[in-house]
Amino acid sequence: MAAFLYPVYTIATFGLAIWGISLFQQSHRITTILLIVVLSGMFYDNLIVSVGSLINEGTLLKLLNRLRFLFHNLFVPLLVVIAVNLAYIAGVAWANNPIVYKGCWAIAIGLIVLGLVTDFRQLELIPTTFAGTLRYKPKSCSVPVLTIFTALLVAVIGFYIWCQTQWLWMFMGTLIMLFGNVLPKSIFGPLIGSAVDCVFILAMLTTELMMPS
Repeated sequence: MAAFLYPVYTIATFGLAIWGISLFQQSHRITTILLIVVLSGMFYDNLIVSVGSLINEGTLLKLLNRLRFLFHNLFVPLLVVIAVNLAYIAGVAWANNPIVYKGCWAIAIGLIVLGLVTDFRQLELIPTTFAGTLRYKPKSCSVPVLTIFTALLVAVIGFYIWCQTQWLWMFMGTLIMLFGNVLPKSIFGPLIGSAVDCVFILAMLTTELMMPS
C-alpha cells in the first residue's frame, strides 16, 4: 500500500507546488513563495520515501534521508510566518501590527535554530521498512514538538481568520494535520501523517487563493 501511496503523495505535492507557482504569478506575495518552499520539502520527503527501495540501503539513501529531516527543520517553522501573513491579508486586526510581523519571523527563526540544535545535530538514523518502502528514521523516536507547536500556532491564527472571514478551512486543515501527526506511528504507520500533511497544505493554498488581491 505505501509503495503505491507515496508516489501518489509525491505527484500530489508536485501538483500543489505547480499550483502555488501559478498563484504567485497572480499575487506576487511572499506568503505564496513560502508555501512553495514548504511544499518543496514535502515533495522531497515523499519522493525519497517513494524511491528508497530502488536506491537500497546504504550511505546514499541515508544521506538523502538526512536531508529530509534537515528540510523539515528548516521549512516547517515558516508556516508561522505564512499564517500571520494570511491573517494580515484577511484583515485580522492584530496581524496589522509591525511588531507581530517581526515577532513571527523571530519565532520561526527561533524554532529553526532550536530544531537544528536539539534535533538535527544529534540525529542518528537507522533503516526501516514499511509496506514495501525503505527509509531511514531516527534511532530514538520522540514527540514531534516542532511540528506540534507550529501547528498549534497556525491553528490559533486559522481560528482568527475563520472569525474574520468565515473561511474555516485553514483552521480545520491544521487540526487534521495536528491530529494525524500525533497518532503513534508504531500503531498507525507513517502513511496517515503524510496524507494529513497534504490535506493541510491544500487548506493553506486554498486559503491563500480566497484572499483578496
